[in-house]
Amino acid sequence: MAALKYAGLEDTDSEEELPPGWEERTTKDGWVYYANHLEEKTQWEHPKSGKRKRVAGGFETAKSLALHGACVILACRSPARGDAAVQRILGEWHKAKVEAMTLDLASLQSVQHFAEAFKSKNLPLHMLICNAAVFGAPWSLTEDGLESTFQVNHLGHFYLVQLLEDVLRQSSPARVVVVSSESHRFTEIKDSSGKLDFSLLSPSKKEYWAMLAYNRSKLCNILFSNELNRRLSPHGVTSNSVHPGNMIYSSIHRNWWLYTLLFTLARPFTKSMQQGAATTVYCATAAELEGLGGMYFNNCCRCLPSQQAQDSASAAALWELSHRLIQERAGSQAK
Repeated sequence: MAALKYAGLEDTDSEEELPPGWEERTTKDGWVYYANHLEEKTQWEHPKSGKRKRVAGGFETAKSLALHGACVILACRSPARGDAAVQRILGEWHKAKVEAMTLDLASLQSVQHFAEAFKSKNLPLHMLICNAAVFGAPWSLTEDGLESTFQVNHLGHFYLVQLLEDVLRQSSPARVVVVSSESHRFTEIKDSSGKLDFSLLSPSKKEYWAMLAYNRSKLCNILFSNELNRRLSPHGVTSNSVHPGNMIYSSIHRNWWLYTLLFTLARPFTKSMQQGAATTVYCATAAELEGLGGMYFNNCCRCLPSQQAQDSASAAALWELSHRLIQERAGSQAK
């Protein structure tokens, strides 16, 4: 049975702890609610922040693949939420082959440990879905000294694929799906001279704007996918990038009231969680895409990304920069 390594079941921004006696639960359609065992009542709003949330669309991708017979590994920052997701899938089909493993993309050491643990299972890896993302997060540095949106949304995935490259090649034919966004069209990552600008990718606190950081990371996703496909397709490993949906309402919106307003206004035009997962599942499984990569998909159809996303020189420069950052921060583990 093919093994799916699924990165990004949940959002990787900080979770606010619940007060004693409270429990977080999730409805079948992904809405989170809170149970107060002391007063025996439930509510939609978080007891501290007062906000509502919905689990990220990645769960629907993992569930769909598991229910169709794939052996699925959910890589999650929170072991508790990962185990809960496994139980939800098993609740729908008790024979599903699904398990959770711990992975925090904000820590290169965690990526190393995950890759080692996965390899110890001696499983094939036919589908690797890079889906984890933070959106609208306040400026912060990871333990590796990089701006968190850049590391979680791009560099952590880059390192993960590097560490699992040999497994992907041994599992050929294999596919990598990198979840990007249409927001990649509204930014650039080059300076006035046309060179890749690291200060735009991992900006200082003074120069940081959350939405721009997200947009730039999504541009990196497409460039990374294209260069990955160029390098690995001769070895039977293809890579495509996807836009999952139009501002899918999930807990990634909760960092700022303006994002909540934008998601609320856009709600009539967004996709359901299942619809949002469809393009990712299509790129991971469609027979007609066997051996084909280096493309960008929206609504299960191939479309052209921005001009900069198609720039092979930018893709190669981003690869070299990412490789250098990994070498500097992860040492001998980097290839």
